[in-house]
Amino acid sequence: MELATKNIHTHNVICRSDLQITLEDDINVPDSKPDIEQLVKTQGKIELSNVTASDEKVTIHGNLLFTLLYISSDDLRPVHSMSGQIPFQETLNMDELLPDKEVSCHYDLEDCQANLINSRKVSVRAIVGFACCQEKQIEIAAGIDIVSPEASRADMEQISSPEGLYKKHNQFALTQLVSQKKDVFRIKDEMPLPKGKPNIDTLLYYEMVPQNVQNRIVEDGIRFIGDLQVFLLYVPENEDRRLEFLETELPFDGIVRCDQCQEDMISDVEILDNSQMLELKADEDGENRIMELELNFNLQIKFYQDEVFQYLEDAYSTACTLALTKQNFSAAKLLMKNQSVVRVSDRIHVNQDMDNILQICHADGTIQIDEQEIVENGISIEGIIALDILYITENDDHPIAVAKGTIPFSHIIEIKGIRPEDDYELQPTINQISVIMLDGQEIEAKVILDLCAFVFTHNEQKLITQIQETPLDLERIQSMPGIVGYIADEESSLWNIAKEYNTTVESIIQLNHLEADHVKPGERLLLLKQLDGI
Repeated sequence: MELATKNIHTHNVICRSDLQITLEDDINVPDSKPDIEQLVKTQGKIELSNVTASDEKVTIHGNLLFTLLYISSDDLRPVHSMSGQIPFQETLNMDELLPDKEVSCHYDLEDCQANLINSRKVSVRAIVGFACCQEKQIEIAAGIDIVSPEASRADMEQISSPEGLYKKHNQFALTQLVSQKKDVFRIKDEMPLPKGKPNIDTLLYYEMVPQNVQNRIVEDGIRFIGDLQVFLLYVPENEDRRLEFLETELPFDGIVRCDQCQEDMISDVEILDNSQMLELKADEDGENRIMELELNFNLQIKFYQDEVFQYLEDAYSTACTLALTKQNFSAAKLLMKNQSVVRVSDRIHVNQDMDNILQICHADGTIQIDEQEIVENGISIEGIIALDILYITENDDHPIAVAKGTIPFSHIIEIKGIRPEDDYELQPTINQISVIMLDGQEIEAKVILDLCAFVFTHNEQKLITQIQETPLDLERIQSMPGIVGYIADEESSLWNIAKEYNTTVESIIQLNHLEADHVKPGERLLLLKQLDGI
C-alpha cells in the first residue's frame, strides 16, 4: 500500500517587533532663501530605502522628507517654502528572525513639527513608529488516501481498497496564500489652470492626496479607482503678487497587471507609501499654466484563496500492521475581511493670538491609533485625527496661517468569532476631509475614515505524511480473545474501538443492532475479532 498525497501550504508569522523613534535635527535655511519670521506649516514624509535582516536584527534605512511653509519680512512677498531631509538608520531586535526571508516593515509618521531656533535655523522633529513582521510559507505533502502500488504507478484512483484496509477521512477549511508581490500603481496626468486663475510665477507648496480609493480583482489584474485631490499654493505673475491657491480633484482608473490572480480570490492590497511630483509646464502661449503630475503608489499585494481540504485522518488494517507518521500543521483561515466606515465631526477653534480666517484653502490630516485590542466579536480601536487647516488671513503681512485641531474617535470593527490569539492586520486611511468656515474663529470639520481589517485564525491539524506496512503481529493477534465485551465511556467512538480490537465499525453496528454510528457512555457492546488476508 502507498500513501497518496496532496501539497498544501499556508503562511505563519515567524516573528514581529515594534519600535518608536524620534528623528530630530537642526536645519539651516539655504542661502537662497530669506529669513524666517514665522513658521506656518510642516509637511513630513517617510521614505524607506532599504530593509535588511541579519542575526536576529532588522536594519531600516530611510529619510524623513520635509517641506516648511513660512513667513518672511525680508522680501517683497511674505510667503516662502524650503525643503530638506533627515537620513536615519535604526535597528530592531527580532527573535527567531530568518536572515534569508523578506521582512515587511510598516511605518507611521505620528508627528512632524518644526520649531524656530533663529531666523536662519529651525529644529525639525518627528515621531515615527515601525512595525516589522516576518512570515514564512509552510508546505506539507498531506495524505489524502491509501492506494495499491498498481494504482499509484498508473496514476489512477483506487477502484477498491486493499483487502482489510479501513480509512477515515475528514476535512478542514484553510486560506491558502496563492501569490504575493510588490508592484507600483502610477497616476500620471496633466492639469491646466482654470481660466480664472492667473499664471504661476513660483510654486510654493503642493499636496496630492488620494481619496475614495477602491480596488478589486478583474480578469487581468487589480483595478484601482478613486479621486486624486490636488492642492497647490503659488505666487502669480500679476503685479500685486498676492497668494493664489487651487484645490481640485482628478479621477483615476487603472489596472496593475497580475498573471496569477483570479476573480474568486481574496486580495489584500496595502499602500506602503507613495512618491509624488508636480512640475510646471508652459502651454502653447509659453505661459506657466500646465501642471505635470505623477503619483506612484508602492504596493504590497497578496492573493488568498479559500479551500476545503479533504484529508486522510486515520487508517488501520485487519490484514497487516499499518504504522502512520503524523505531523502537526497549523492551518491559517481568513476569518473575515471587514471594511468599516467611521464618520466623525467636531468644531475647531483658531487660537486667540492668530489672525482671523478670511478663506479656507486646504485641510489634511493623519490618523493616530492610541489603543487597539481584540474584544468579544470585534476589534476595539481608539485614536485621534490630527488636522491641519490652511487658510488665508485678513492680515497682508501674514497672509496665511494654519489652524490645528484633533478629533477623537472610537470604533469596534465587528469580527464575529474572533479570538485573542488570532492574527489581524489593520489598515486605517482617511477617505475624505471636508471643512466649513463658520466665522473668523471657528471651523466645522467632518472626516470619513476607512478601517480595513484582515483577521486570520489558526486551526491545528494532525496530517498523515507517511505510512509503513508490516505483517500482522500474530502473537498479539492470537493473544486477543475472539469475542470481547466492552463498556463505552465518554471518549469512546466506534472507529477507535474497532481499531483497537481489530474489528470494523460495520461489524460492531451489525453485531449490536445499533441504529447509529456512535455509542453512548455506559453502553455495552459485543466485539468480534476480524482477520483478513491470512
